[in-house]
Amino acid sequence: MPDTRAVEALTDYLNTQLDEITAGDAGLRRGDDPIHDTRVAIRRLRSTLRVFRKVLDGSAMGDMDDELKWFAGLLGEVRDCHVQSRRFSDTLDALPETLVLGPVRSRIRNELKAIELPARTRVSEAMESERYLALTAVLRDWRDDPPIAAGLTRKQLRKRTDRARHKADKRLAEALDDASGEMLHRARKAAKRARYAAELCRPIDKGAKRGVKRYKHIQRVLGDHQDAEVATATLWRLAIGAGTTPGENGFTYGLLYAGERQIATRSRDAVRRL
Repeated sequence: MPDTRAVEALTDYLNTQLDEITAGDAGLRRGDDPIHDTRVAIRRLRSTLRVFRKVLDGSAMGDMDDELKWFAGLLGEVRDCHVQSRRFSDTLDALPETLVLGPVRSRIRNELKAIELPARTRVSEAMESERYLALTAVLRDWRDDPPIAAGLTRKQLRKRTDRARHKADKRLAEALDDASGEMLHRARKAAKRARYAAELCRPIDKGAKRGVKRYKHIQRVLGDHQDAEVATATLWRLAIGAGTTPGENGFTYGLLYAGERQIATRSRDAVRRL
C-alpha cells in the first residue's frame, strides 16, 4: 500500500520543478530572461529522475533525461556568458584604472556577446522544434499524472537519498585523493544530487535539513573552483586575441587570470577542509 506522505513529498517536489520550467518557457517566449531559474529547475528534475528512478514509473521515463539535458545545455551556453560577464566586470571594477590597459571591457563584452547571441538564437529555434514541443508535452502529462510507481514508501525515498549521499561522499573522497579538475567537477555534480534528494525528503525526514545544508556548502565550494576553471580558459583566449591586436595587450587579462588561479587554489584548499 502506498505511503501518502511519501507520494506527496515526491509529487510536490516534481510539480515544483515542472511549474518552474513551465514558467521559464512562458518567460522566454515573452522576451524575459528566466534562464538561471529554468536551468536549476531542469537540474533538480533530472537529479530526481536519476536518484529516484527505482520508485518512478519506468514506462513513463523514456529518454526524458537525455531530452532535458539537451535543452539545459542550450540554456547553459547563454547562462555561462552571463556569469562570466558579471564576474569579469566585478573584478575590473575592483582594479585601479591604471591597471586596466587597453579596451579590456569592450573586448570582454564583445567576445561574450559573440557567443551569447548565437546561443540565444539556438534556444529560440529549439523552442519551436518538434523535439522541444514533444518534451514539454511529456512534462505537462507528468503535471497531471506524476510518473510515480505504485506502492511508494518513505523507506524507499530515504534509501535512495542515502545512496545519493554515500555516492557524493565517495566522489568527494576520490576528488581529494586525485585533486584533478575533472574529479572535482564530478564530486560537485554528486553533491548537487545529494542536496536535491535531501530537499525532496524534508517533509518526511527531520534529518534531511542537515543534509541540504552540508551538500549545499560542498556544492558551493566546488562550484567556486569550477567557475574559476572556466574563467581562466576564457581569459586565456581573450589574452591571446588582445596580444596580437594593435593597440591592445594581454597585461590586464593576465591579472584577471592570476586572480582566478588564486580562487581555484583557495577552493582546492577549502575542499580539503570539508
